[in-house]
Amino acid sequence: MNRKKIDPHHCRCFSISKLHFRNFKAKLQNFGFSEPLFEEDHHQILGLTKPIYQYYQIHVKLMRTGRIEAEIEYPQDYPMAHLNPTHSFPAHAELNSLLNDLQITYKCKRIPPITCVQRQIIPAQNPTHKNTFYAIGGVGALADLIFNDGKVTSAVLNGGLKEIRKSIRRKLKRRRFLN
Repeated sequence: MNRKKIDPHHCRCFSISKLHFRNFKAKLQNFGFSEPLFEEDHHQILGLTKPIYQYYQIHVKLMRTGRIEAEIEYPQDYPMAHLNPTHSFPAHAELNSLLNDLQITYKCKRIPPITCVQRQIIPAQNPTHKNTFYAIGGVGALADLIFNDGKVTSAVLNGGLKEIRKSIRRKLKRRRFLN
């Protein structure tokens, strides 16, 4: 038996017509959604986030097929909790409400998966803010400069710059698709 794997962290129940892609993006931005600084590449053509609670944001991704993926997750301000999928959960109810508020015609699965209906919320215990990581990184970079002529720091910065370039290229490619 070939069963499709259920993703307990994303709602994939909704889709829109390709005719509504630009309107969807514009309306989300008018509702306060913005592009995250970094984003995993799931081959989406649009990825936008919006803070909704102190420790949570909604992340909406639009795929080329019109399928929408949405999750509630920690913002990038809490990198360890943000990168841990255990702490994210499907945004089924929020996305349904959002699509109705946006007044965009959409389709929804008749029977959503149990992960959307009975979502499991596992909050992080005392999530660490990004500023703590910046401070630790600064101390590490200073030690590297003093004891190692900055070799490790320059390698890390070069790797980071490479990731930034990849992220910018993906965003530019997505913009061309929607414009």
